[in-house]
Amino acid sequence: MSIPLQELIDRHCGGVIGGWSNLKAIIPGGSSVRLLPKNICEQVLMDFDSLRDQQSGLGTAAVIVMNNTTDVIKAILRLSKFYQHESCGQCTPCREGTSWLSDIMGRMEIGKADYAEIDMLDVLLNISAGNFPTDRRAHDLRLGRCGGLASSRSDSPLPT
Repeated sequence: MSIPLQELIDRHCGGVIGGWSNLKAIIPGGSSVRLLPKNICEQVLMDFDSLRDQQSGLGTAAVIVMNNTTDVIKAILRLSKFYQHESCGQCTPCREGTSWLSDIMGRMEIGKADYAEIDMLDVLLNISAGNFPTDRRAHDLRLGRCGGLASSRSDSPLPT
């Protein structure tokens, strides 16, 4: 705990393929926490408080390193499809939200997303975290959450 993320990657994990200058982003705590861009990775400590201050977290501590060859949209699309597949479908935010997230990310991957869908992603992620906006866009997703999936994806890897 409290080791600098850059030191963890360079000293204990074999470094970034292509060197630190080739780093794009790191997801420090598995697929359920927000990714950190390179400039934050160079300074942040791997502990609960430091990562929380960056709106991320330790999560499962499964560190995911992405270099400049990684298509971040495609990576997040793959993660969203995983969560969509693994949802039990019992609660509306997971059942509907994971489908919407996958659909929006799929459109982003091929360049067919609408700019308004960026705001919709924020609404979906806030709903998964249990924050229900008064915005009418979220009307169909206000029924609450039942299982572990909603709480595990509340800090989706999407950057802020």
